[in-house]
Amino acid sequence: MSWSRIFASVVASAIGLAFWWALTEPLPVPPVILLGVAGAILFCAGLIAGNGGAIAAPVAFLFSLFIASIIATQLHQAFRPQSLPVEEFNGLISLRFPEVLAPLAVALVIGAIGGWVGERVLPTGSPPRRG
Repeated sequence: MSWSRIFASVVASAIGLAFWWALTEPLPVPPVILLGVAGAILFCAGLIAGNGGAIAAPVAFLFSLFIASIIATQLHQAFRPQSLPVEEFNGLISLRFPEVLAPLAVALVIGAIGGWVGERVLPTGSPPRRG
């Protein structure tokens, strides 16, 4: 497991997903497309992270929700200053505690599958020995 691959995966995926959630939040995006794109990004998070995909995808998912909440709230308040903070996205994904556990579990499974594929496509390998 390479921590640099996991870190890169979390950063890239969290930023991508955050903008996806924030920019599609006020739009009538069909759930299949909304969740399909998010699933593809989480699969790629696992692909990048390799064996750490089961760690990277849920962490990226959780960070993306927090970042997206901030971005979406700022966008709403720019046009309607009395807007409340955004806590859920299109009625499908919520930041509330019990509701966020199921999507986190799905992110873990998607990341693990992506990590398994990623390790076969681009193995981490062991660093060369010195001496």
